[in-house]
Amino acid sequence: MKKTVSLLLALAFCAVSVPSALAQQERQNWTTATRYSVVRGDSIPAIVKKLKYPSVTESQMYFAVVQANLNDFSRDTVDRVLPGMRLKIPPEAEVAKVDVKKADGYMASLRKAETIFAEGVAAENKDDMKTAVAKYIAAAKIGHAYAQFKLGQLYDRDSTRTLPHDFQESMKYYYEARKRGKEIKGPIREEANQR
Repeated sequence: MKKTVSLLLALAFCAVSVPSALAQQERQNWTTATRYSVVRGDSIPAIVKKLKYPSVTESQMYFAVVQANLNDFSRDTVDRVLPGMRLKIPPEAEVAKVDVKKADGYMASLRKAETIFAEGVAAENKDDMKTAVAKYIAAAKIGHAYAQFKLGQLYDRDSTRTLPHDFQESMKYYYEARKRGKEIKGPIREEANQR
């Protein structure tokens, strides 16, 4: 009887501890990961929640992932990540160095700017460039790097003639996008002529 009770207790302990150990092992794998392959249905917030290290806040993780991948996100759609993309995931120690107040402020402004930018993309997809440009300008004022990049392109080579060709305005927006970490590859004019 004692052997049966002992065996049942051992099995119960294993049933409780094995899933916990597997979850801990899975979390440990993420703390050493450097890349994440995006799957269908992923979004940046979902990925951040999935990969967040236990010692950091969600805002710190979000800030670090966005900064590490700023030049790799999709810029012409509201979906920043697409299936098959490989995102860089900064190590836990690097994410922990992000100032919490800075990350919280960044995330609040990014959410607002991202919503406005998405409205601009939707308007552009409906060929409503007047609304799209107004939304891009509003998002750019908040500091949205993709909106700034988009305005740089539009002032440089807007085929819809919504904005005048203005080299100074174009450079101003490209400069602001670059300051926020967006890589600007050139020459822009040659790219426009090849499309």
